[in-house]
Amino acid sequence: MSGPEFIVAIVAIGSITGLIKKWMDNRYSGADTIRKNELKELQQTFEQHKKEIQKRVQNLEAIVADDDGDEDIETDYRQIETSSSDSSLSNDLQQKERV
Repeated sequence: MSGPEFIVAIVAIGSITGLIKKWMDNRYSGADTIRKNELKELQQTFEQHKKEIQKRVQNLEAIVADDDGDEDIETDYRQIETSSSDSSLSNDLQQKERV
């Protein structure tokens, strides 16, 4: 190889290397943007699901905690029902006979 051919070969190799590097950067930079968007969406979905699960667990804990006190509520409710025989109280069910 003579001098001018050697210089042309080095310039061609440099140019091709630069083009390949630029092509790879453009190719992977777009994929990174897509991946970042996908990861953000996945993170938001996970956080929303986590909040929903926490609400469900809190509701279940509240139900379980209320189960302990249900006996008192039922006895109070029964007392209210049994006191309905009091003539001073009136409601639609008691007035049914009048109709």
